[in-house]
Amino acid sequence: MESHIDDAEKYLGMPVVFTEFGVSVKDQGYNSTFRDNLYSTVYKTLLNSTKRGGSGAGSLMWQLFPEGTDYMDDGYAIVLSKSPSASNMISLHSTRIAIFNSLCSWKCKWGCKKKTALDTILYHDEL
Repeated sequence: MESHIDDAEKYLGMPVVFTEFGVSVKDQGYNSTFRDNLYSTVYKTLLNSTKRGGSGAGSLMWQLFPEGTDYMDDGYAIVLSKSPSASNMISLHSTRIAIFNSLCSWKCKWGCKKKTALDTILYHDEL
């Protein structure tokens, strides 16, 4: 991820969005801790890029399903009501990005304006 972000900044001069990432419950040795660590890594990498005005622009996991759509699950689905740890992580990341972007005071190369935000929300170690 970091090399893609660096390439987007140095060579392309544009933001990058990470899409369709996830872990299948059908994979041998699957456990929710591994899935949560993957999401945490993705979100921390993007937040760190955002904090410095970098190219990490966003993420779209594969797949977020509403309750009652289990029949469409290919193993990658997250149903928020059935996965509180993933739900909390997604909510926290969304809140951090929204707050950070709302507190802008300097102009970065992507047209947003960043400034030091609430340390307790943005710089908390647990994602």
